[in-house]
Parts: sequence; structure tokens; C-alpha cells
Amino acid sequence: MHNILNKSLSLPLELRGLHSSLMIVKPSIAFNDFAGTAKDVTARNVKGRNILSSRAQHSKIVTPAQAVSRNRLSRISRTFRQLSDSQINRWEILAGHLKGISTFGQAASLTAHNAFVRINSNRAMVGMPPLEDAPIYKADVPEVIYEDLWISPDVIVFTGLEVPSESYRLVVKMSPAQSPGTTNGWSKTVIIAPGIVPDWGDADVTKLYTETIGVAPEAGKKYYLECWWLDTETGFTGESVWVSAICKTTSTAYNTEFAPRAKFTEQMISNEEGFNLGMDLELSRGSSIMSVEALLNINDVASYFHDPFKEKPAGFVEGYTMVYSRSSERPDFKPGLISVSLEDDYYRGPSYGFSHRAGGWEDKVEVFGTGAFVN
Repeated sequence: MHNILNKSLSLPLELRGLHSSLMIVKPSIAFNDFAGTAKDVTARNVKGRNILSSRAQHSKIVTPAQAVSRNRLSRISRTFRQLSDSQINRWEILAGHLKGISTFGQAASLTAHNAFVRINSNRAMVGMPPLEDAPIYKADVPEVIYEDLWISPDVIVFTGLEVPSESYRLVVKMSPAQSPGTTNGWSKTVIIAPGIVPDWGDADVTKLYTETIGVAPEAGKKYYLECWWLDTETGFTGESVWVSAICKTTSTAYNTEFAPRAKFTEQMISNEEGFNLGMDLELSRGSSIMSVEALLNINDVASYFHDPFKEKPAGFVEGYTMVYSRSSERPDFKPGLISVSLEDDYYRGPSYGFSHRAGGWEDKVEVFGTGAFVN
């Protein structure tokens, strides 16, 4: 023993701690079932073999997202402790239908508490209150089906999404930029879209990605994504879809040009007469449908807004549609018929206009509706 101590003292200071730790765990070699931790060394027995490893040191720094998640889980757990015995029994029944994390190829069983936390964590992610009564398990939530995924420095969007139900929201996880030579980067994904509603089959997550990651996608880099449907009513989720893609140098994918819908959205403003103006105008992909919501002051018969677009948006097509209008200035709220047009004037550039055609005839009107776009 005296010799061992002398050898330890002769070591450099930075190595004495490691030597001391090895001395502590060295006797474990004589025991097949030894397991435990001594200082910074952990011993465990795997299939009859003793394995020694350095104890992992976890960072004490908590990010804002981690703090929110931990507080959420704490509140949900406290709610579970307040449930009645009959409510817990129903959660136990539901837990039998849900799959746990796969362990050695087999799905682990869930407890009533696990099921309660999982379901209500999903609902909390989309701002829904916790469920005290277990939802009825009817069928699995289907997996995500879409036509294309476009990733470029200026756009990240799923197109052609088939939304199975109005209560479903899309959850998307995405990784930061990875080397194009990597083969597995899904462990680096983080949630960028906690639950979004696709817009006419498109799910544009560009802004959500840049706000979460802090930078836009980089051309030539590889990105890993995971997505699934979340049923906001029950908290059930579908199977994940895993996909990876290289960021294009332009808004292209599969040698097909990506053209976002032509749209113009303007914040509510006040004109000289004190009447609020607002605009939300969009064309469906392929320009077959126009959707319009606007508050306008249509002077005389028609009002045209020239050069509303800073530049011609991709997908801009000339044409028009017919939608309804109504005005609070008419006691009977008689509806009117409004023509909404998109024009690309040679001198004034792209513009849109509104014209009275029939029905209620007032200057200050609310224009709303969706119609076939004719060009």
C-alpha cells in the first residue's frame, strides 16, 4: 500500500485524480455484478462484462427553451397528482394503446403518468389546456403525405400536404446546416414548428426556421427534417416522417422551378378620411383561385392601387375574379358584387384594382370571398 501511495504522489497533479479514481474502482474486477459510480468513474455490467467509463458531466446552463419545457412538464405532473382514481384508471387503459420508446427492438410499456404527460405536453405545445379525462383511442393518426419539400436560402416549404382533419397541426423538427457528406443528422434536429396549419396545402416554415436556428439555410449544406401530425383535440400524434435534402443555390428542387403564390398583405392603415384600409390577397398555385379580404374606401366606381408590389412577385398573373362586399353604412347590409383584378401595366407595373359591379353601392366597404381567377 505504501508503494502505491508513493507512485500516486509521484504523478503530475493533473493525473493524480484519475489515478485515485482507478484505485477506487479497481476492486470491482473481482465482482461480476458490480455496478455504481465512484467520483468521476461509472461501472456497469453488460452481458457478464464489467465496463468502466468516465462519468458524464452535464452543463448547469439552462436555455430559455429548456426552462419553458421543464416548467411545462412540472405543471402537467402536478395536475396528474390531482386526478381521481377513476381518472387514473382511464389513463392506464389509454397507456396500453400507446407505444413507448423502442428498447432493443421492443416497444416499452407506458404508465398512466407517462400517457398523461405525453398527451398534455403535445396539447400544451399548441396552446391547448390539459385534459384531465383520458381521450378515447379510436385510430392511429396518419403519417404526413406531401408532394415536395423545397429548401433554398430563401424558402423552406412543404407543398401538396394532405391534411387529414381540421384539428390536425403539423409539427416540424429541423437540423442546422450539416456537411453534405453526412449520413445521419436527425439527432441534431430541434422543433421549429410546434404546430402549424398548412395554407392551401403549403407549409412555409422559412421564418420559423430562421427565428429558431438564427440563420437562413446555406446553399450546398445538408438538412435533416422530421415531421408528424398532431391532433390538437386528443393530443395524439402520428408516425414521424424522416427526410434529408441538400439546400439548393436557388428556389429549385428536382429540376423544377418553385414559384410561390402571388400574394399581397398589408397592415391596417388609416387613410385621409379616417377609414381603415387592410389587404390580404392571394392566388392559389397555378392561379386558379383568388382569395381576398380587404377594408377599402372605393372612390366613385373603382379604385386602383398602382405599384403596390415593390417588385413583381413570383407567380404574378393578370386576371380577375368576382367577390362580395358589404358596408356598415347600409342599414340593411345589402351585399354588393366587386370585381378584383390584377394587371401588369406597361407604364405603371403590376397593380390591383377593385370595381363595383352590382348590389350595394357604398364607398366604404368590406370585400371578402374566394372566386375563380380568370385570365
